[in-house]
Amino acid sequence: MILLHHFTWQQFGIAATLLAVIWYGIIWLVYYRKSPQELTKEPLAHYWAEAEEVEDYEPFGNAAEDESVSLATSDGISFAGRPQRENTEDALRGLIPDVLEEIKSIVHTVETKGGDKSDFISLFKLVSAKYDRLKTSHHLEAINEWIADNTPFNLTGEELWQLWD
Repeated sequence: MILLHHFTWQQFGIAATLLAVIWYGIIWLVYYRKSPQELTKEPLAHYWAEAEEVEDYEPFGNAAEDESVSLATSDGISFAGRPQRENTEDALRGLIPDVLEEIKSIVHTVETKGGDKSDFISLFKLVSAKYDRLKTSHHLEAINEWIADNTPFNLTGEELWQLWD
């Protein structure tokens, strides 16, 4: 009967290392060793090896361009300047809600701070400077009517038109 307590740790380590080297040697010989036939074989010639010499060779052909695509040289491309915005009604319609919102905040500020007509006029000068494109719009009359209806003090028609000067 073999008892394990007769073996020392040094003997165990040597035996385990020796068995591991033998095991991995066998694995290497089976899976990673080159056979003599593989060493003498030359790789097969591929049909595309010759095609690499031909310029712009595509094995599946060139991609077709869309019908609406055209090629142009860099000399054929030029950029125009920024288009001038015209004072169109469509462009002005987007400004009207912004102006009314700022006027509402001015009216609210004047009411909460206990201001008067002169405070409103001085604050309104900032709005008229910011939205000076509205001075020539036919929407200005409707905006002035809204101001007259929603301010806590009376503004005459002349004062309303002077707000925008």
